Amino acid sequence: MDGIFILCFLVTMAGSLLIDRRMLKQEKGSIKITYGVFIFLTLGLFFSKYMHWKIPMASRFFIHTVSPWFAQLIGI
Repeated sequence: MDGIFILCFLVTMAGSLLIDRRMLKQEKGSIKITYGVFIFLTLGLFFSKYMHWKIPMASRFFIHTVSPWFAQLIGI
């Protein structure tokens, strides 16, 4: 990721939070919590990608673990 993408992502995220903040004042607590969890996860994944930490991907697990096991199971 280059610096332009990082800057655009953070500006878009901040703008989205400012716009959604007005809407969230009227919502129930469960929706606020769900929104907060998704924002926290998004920022957490962004930060881990920025720090070059490896993020486990479900598709990689399926391709390297489940698919060979299934192929062996059906005899391919």
